[in-house]
Amino acid sequence: MATGITLAGLGLLLLFSGEKFSSVLTALPRSRAATFVLWGGAFSWFIFHLLTIPDVDLAGFPRSWLIALFGGAGLLAFKFLPDLLALRGLAVLVLFSCNELLSAGFGQLPYSRVLAGTAYMLILAALWGGASPYVWRNAIDWVARNKRNRVIAGSGVLVLGAANLLAGLVWLP
Repeated sequence: MATGITLAGLGLLLLFSGEKFSSVLTALPRSRAATFVLWGGAFSWFIFHLLTIPDVDLAGFPRSWLIALFGGAGLLAFKFLPDLLALRGLAVLVLFSCNELLSAGFGQLPYSRVLAGTAYMLILAALWGGASPYVWRNAIDWVARNKRNRVIAGSGVLVLGAANLLAGLVWLP
């Protein structure tokens, strides 16, 4: 249900937003504050994942080396790869969130079909956006360009959120 509420809320925000929200959207990809929040959140979640992953999944590598290696790379990204880092952080957060969504929906048929479909669509978008963040930047610019584009994007996100919300309400345990 949380997925449906979040997506429906985002859809409503896009549907009923004004020019002020459009300027926030267009500033997001290169925003320093958004970079610290999104990349910092993704970095923290990844380090937490490295700290809690079973030793078997580390393929024999010492945990401390992996944390030092990936932690250093994540911190150096702030310095040497600042362009569109907020969008890359958003992509990583979406991927980690989809892992949790798929784990939560495992074995919860028939609701999990809607949730899994949503998760897989988000995974494809996150992989595409993480590998080519300029694509997300261009999509954000398109959404923010005028009211018609915000209504189109907001309607699509609202329908996806409503489907998840409806599936969660219909198949409550």
